[in-house]
Amino acid sequence: MNLAILATFPLIVYQLFRLTVQNHDFLRQYARRQHNIVVEIPPERGAILDRNLKEFATNLKVPSIYAVPRLMLEKDRKVAAEKLSKVLGLSKPFLLERFSRDKAFVWIKRRTSVAEAEAVRKLKSANIGITYEPKRFYPQGEMLAHVIGFCNIDNIGQEGLELLYERRLAGRLGYRYTKRDAFGREMIALEEKLVPPLNGARLILTIDQYIQYVTEQALDDAFKKRHAKGATAIVMNPKTGEILAMASRPTFDPNRLSESDAAHRRNRPITDIFEPGSVFKIVTAAAALNEGKVTLQDTFNCENGEWQVRASRVIHDVHPYGRLSFPEVLIKSSNIGTVKIAMRLGEEPLYRYIKQFGFGEKTGIDFPGEVSGILHPLNKWSKVSITSIPYGQEVAATALQMLRAIAVIANGGHLVKPYLLKEIQDANGVSLMKNEPIVSEESILKPEVVASMNEILQRVVSEGTGTSAQIEGIRIAGKTGTAQKLEPGGGYSHRHFIGSFIGYAPAEDPMLAMIVSIDDPRPYYYGGTVAAPVFKDVIERSLIHLGYVPEKKPAKKTDQKSQAISGRASSPSLPRNPQPEFQGVSPQVR
Repeated sequence: MNLAILATFPLIVYQLFRLTVQNHDFLRQYARRQHNIVVEIPPERGAILDRNLKEFATNLKVPSIYAVPRLMLEKDRKVAAEKLSKVLGLSKPFLLERFSRDKAFVWIKRRTSVAEAEAVRKLKSANIGITYEPKRFYPQGEMLAHVIGFCNIDNIGQEGLELLYERRLAGRLGYRYTKRDAFGREMIALEEKLVPPLNGARLILTIDQYIQYVTEQALDDAFKKRHAKGATAIVMNPKTGEILAMASRPTFDPNRLSESDAAHRRNRPITDIFEPGSVFKIVTAAAALNEGKVTLQDTFNCENGEWQVRASRVIHDVHPYGRLSFPEVLIKSSNIGTVKIAMRLGEEPLYRYIKQFGFGEKTGIDFPGEVSGILHPLNKWSKVSITSIPYGQEVAATALQMLRAIAVIANGGHLVKPYLLKEIQDANGVSLMKNEPIVSEESILKPEVVASMNEILQRVVSEGTGTSAQIEGIRIAGKTGTAQKLEPGGGYSHRHFIGSFIGYAPAEDPMLAMIVSIDDPRPYYYGGTVAAPVFKDVIERSLIHLGYVPEKKPAKKTDQKSQAISGRASSPSLPRNPQPEFQGVSPQVR
C-alpha cells in the first residue's frame, strides 16, 4: 500500500508542476476567457423624418424572451416547455431543443408582444427571463412604405431607404467589459470598462408628410374605384427636383410585413416601365418647335382619323379630324398630326431631344433599384419607328422619367435630378451632409418655346383632353395619355391600358409638378377620366397647404334684360370638348 502511494507520488508532483508552471499561462488565459466577457450595447437606429421633422420611422423598446438552459434541470425543462408553448404559441419540440443546449443564454422569442411578456412574467420561472430590445416602428403605417422600406428582426435595413442608408442609420455598437460567474451569469458589479454606443444618424427627407398623405389618399380612392391592377403618383418641385410625395398601389404596412405580398413592396415609380402614350407628344412637339421646323401657325391634315403612312402601316386617331393647327394637334391629342410634326423634325433630331429630356437613362435618384427604361439607339430604329415613337410607342419609361421631362417645361427648359434625401444629421442634430439641387446649366429649350409649350399645355386642360384636371382659380398645364399595354404574345392589347395625366401648377410660376398613372383601370381607362381627377385633388390641396392663394374670379353680372325677353335664365354653354375621356389614347396601328 505504502509502496503504491510512493510510486504514484512522482506522478502527482509532475502533474502539479505541469499545471502550476508548465501550463500556467495557458490555463490562466483559459480561465480569463471563461470569466471575462464582452457585452455588446446596441446603438439606437436613426429616425427617418419628413422635411418638417415629422416621423416616418422610429424605434420602440419591446420585450424579448430568453432562457438560461445551463441552470435548468431535466424536469424543469419539460415543465417550462409545457407552459411556454401555451403562452408564446411555440411548439414543445422547439422549446425543448432550446433548453437542451449547454449555454448560459438562448433566445426563446424575440420582439414579442407586451401581453405575452406579461404572461411569461407571471410564470415566475427563475431560468426564463425578459429583456428589452429596440424594434423598428413606422408610425404612419402604409404611408411612404415603398420608399422607407423595412428592417429585419435584427433591425438591419432590407429594402428602400432603410437599406440604402443602413450604415448611416445603424450607428456603432458599444461594449461593456465585465465578468461572469461559473453559471455564465453577468456580474455587473465587476464591470471593468465601458465603451458607449454611437447612435445612428437621422435622415431628413424632401417628402412633405401632408402632401404624401393627400397623394396616397387620392391615389388609393382611384385605385379602388377603377378596380385597377396598380397605380403610381409622384409630386415634385419642378425647379429643384425635390420629391414631395411618391406613392404606389398596391401597398403594404411595414409593421405587419409577414402579412404582405412581396410583389406589393416594389416602388413602382422607379422600377416599373410603360409606354408613355400621348404624354410623350410633349417631347415631340417641343423639339420640333425648338428646331424651327414648325410654327404655331402651321396646320396639319389629320386625314379624318386614318392615315396610311406606309404601305403596311396605318395610323388612327380616336376622333376624325381634318386640318388642325400645331397647338390643336397637342390639345386634341392627334397621333396623325404628331407623326407629321415628327417627320418634319427628322429621326436624328427627335432622338437627340428624347435623350436630352432624360429618357433611356436613370434619373440618378437616391434610391436602389431604379431602371433606365427603353430607348433604342438610332441605328436600331426601323422604317416605321418615326411613326410610333413620336406619340409614345416603341419607347418605355418610368413615371419618374416622365415627370422629369415635363419639369423641363415647368422650370424654363432645364433638366433636374430628382432626390429624396434632404439632409443627414447625427443624434444631436448636427448636420453631417446636405443635398443641394442639381439642375442642368444649359437650357434644353429656348425661352419662347417654353412659353409657347406652357400656353399649349394650359389649353389642353382648359379646352382639350385634360378638363377633369381644372381647378378653380389655379391655372393648370398638363397632358393626358392612354397607352395600350403589350400582350404577352406580342402586339398591343385592345382591353388593357394605362391611363395617365402629367402636369404642373400654377402654370404662371410652377410650384408643383405631378404624374398620375393608373394601370389597367376598369371599366373606364382614359387618362383624362381616371388620372386627371387625382391630379386635381392632390394639387389643389397641396398648393393651399404651401400657402398659395387661388385667384378669385369676379362674379358674373346677370343680363336681366335678356332674361326678361326670353322669359328664362340663360342656359349654361356646353363644354368645348364634351367627351374628353375619348381623347389622348394611343390606339393600335397596323
